[in-house]
Parts: sequence; C-alpha cells; structure tokens
Amino acid sequence: MRKSFLILMGCLLTSLLQAKIELPEIIGDHMVLQQNSEVKLWGKAKSNSAVTVKTSWDTQTFKTQSDKNGKWMIRISAPLATYNPQSIEFSDGESLKIQNILVGEVWFCSGQSNMEMPVGGLCNNPIAGGNEIITYASNYKGLRFAKIEQKVSLEPQETCRGKWMVSNPENLPKCSATAFFFAESILKALDVPVGIIDCSWGGSRVEGWLLTGTSALSIQNGQLGIKITIYLI
Repeated sequence: MRKSFLILMGCLLTSLLQAKIELPEIIGDHMVLQQNSEVKLWGKAKSNSAVTVKTSWDTQTFKTQSDKNGKWMIRISAPLATYNPQSIEFSDGESLKIQNILVGEVWFCSGQSNMEMPVGGLCNNPIAGGNEIITYASNYKGLRFAKIEQKVSLEPQETCRGKWMVSNPENLPKCSATAFFFAESILKALDVPVGIIDCSWGGSRVEGWLLTGTSALSIQNGQLGIKITIYLI
C-alpha cells in the first residue's frame, strides 16, 4: 500500500513539474527581438495541449499546439523598434511571463578569438579604453547581449545556455569587444535597441563558422535597409 501511494505521488509530482511552460534560455527576460519581423518562439509544455502567446504590444492572441512530447513552436509579429520595455505571456493552462523585452536590431556574432575577446579583456587586463567603457556601461540603455555557452555537438541542438544581459558595469566586461563596438555604432547611427548574440570560441575550427548567403542593400526615404539571407553550411 505504501509503495503504491509513493508511486502515485511521484506521478502527480512529475505531472505538476511538466505542467509549466519551459523556454530555452535565449528566450527570456531582457531579450531583444528583431523589429518589424516574424519572430520564432519555441519551448515545451504539457503534451498535446493548446499553447497561447500574448504580447504587450498587440491585442492579438497567437495559438499553437504542443506535440506528444510537449514540444511547440510559434511565430509572432514584432513591431517597429522601441525602447519601451515589453512583455510576452505564455500559457498552456499555467501562465509564464517574460519581461523587460526591447525591440530593435539583433545580430549574431560568431568566430574565434578575435570575436571572443571580451570588453574586460583577459587575465584582468581590459582592452584599450575598456575601463572607461565599463565605467559608463549603464548609459547604453538599448544594448543587450547573450553569451552562448561553449559546447561541442555534432548534431543540431534544440536549446543552448546563454541568458540575455543588460549593459552595466557588472555585465559588460563579459561582452565581446568586437561585438560591443559594432553594437555601439548601430545604436548611434539608427537610435534603436541592439541585441548581440555572442557565439564565439577562440581556437575553434573555422569550418564551423563558415556562412554563405545573399544580401541586398537599399535606401528608401533616406533610410538604409539591409536584407541578408544566411545559410549555414
């Protein structure tokens, strides 16, 4: 009797633990979404359940269905760039809300040691001008970045570790220096929030970072527009 009771309680506890929406770390508080685009969101929920997504910038409710393993994916519409913090609420019967989201330009920065070198430098030796940048890091209100964990895999992964961080003296030293200066130039030129996804690894084989694709450049109404289609080999 005692054994049956413990098994039943274990099943109930497992069910409760699986009930809440799960998101990869890259989809969370402080993230930046690509402006004026269709954004892909994904995660896990209760198996074969209805998943709804509501955003603070739109009255529309987006809906999808999780599969037998609880996996789901949905695409939502992101607005034009804004510095006003936004939020997204997910639900499969139990609600999960992520907050302090900005909408602007998002860039993926990959490579080897020249991309990996952080603003704080190595061995407590900041890059040239790094101390001043770190001191005034909180002034970059529109800058967010995520440092992806270095992990080897021969197969595509469903998720990765790497939380979004705001710019402040504690966080900015961890940001790629090359990515930071690039983001700073976009902030000044376009005056929109910028999100940097830093996935770099010094000494890694270059074949892992090779990209190919097409790009188009246009100027309309005095605005510079760049459209890039990238394919990973």
